[in-house]
Amino acid sequence: MKKIILLVLFLSLAIIPLINADTLDPGYKSIPVINNIVNFNDFPDYYFLTVCNPPMPRASLIEDGKIDYCYKFSSLSVYAVKKSEFNVSEMDKIKTLNYTNFEPYFNSTRFIEVLQNVPHYKTVPIASSIESETNNFTINLNGTSNNPPVINKEIQRNGLIYLYTGIPILALIIIVIVLLRKRK
Repeated sequence: MKKIILLVLFLSLAIIPLINADTLDPGYKSIPVINNIVNFNDFPDYYFLTVCNPPMPRASLIEDGKIDYCYKFSSLSVYAVKKSEFNVSEMDKIKTLNYTNFEPYFNSTRFIEVLQNVPHYKTVPIASSIESETNNFTINLNGTSNNPPVINKEIQRNGLIYLYTGIPILALIIIVIVLLRKRK
């Protein structure tokens, strides 16, 4: 019996380091990615929905042009639907859809996919000064834009990183100057 327990314990200890399901790569951090639709108000007769496709499907109504976030492994799309063909109370029905019924529901003829594969998750090296990224998109109801081009990208940086890299460089310059003066 002791041999079986030791074998299970050994196998458990051997497998645990290999499991890194939802972790970040070492030396990287995730940053918030904010996505906006610039010409949102140009379509007053339409509702726009953020749709997060599996593995964690969900949908939400877009208000004021701000695209909602998704789980990092989900693909994010934006759908348009005429206000005359969609009742906001249907959002409750959408929330109850299971994995297999989710995509067919949005592939119906009344929904128009206007943006596909919207970037919504990003990692950067820990030493990076980037704190967040804002992407602005324009939409066109005549077709789907796959990997949509960003018309305006704003990157917010933390200037403190330059202080952390500047001080050691300044100290190195001072040390070199002092050593050169001592040689003379």
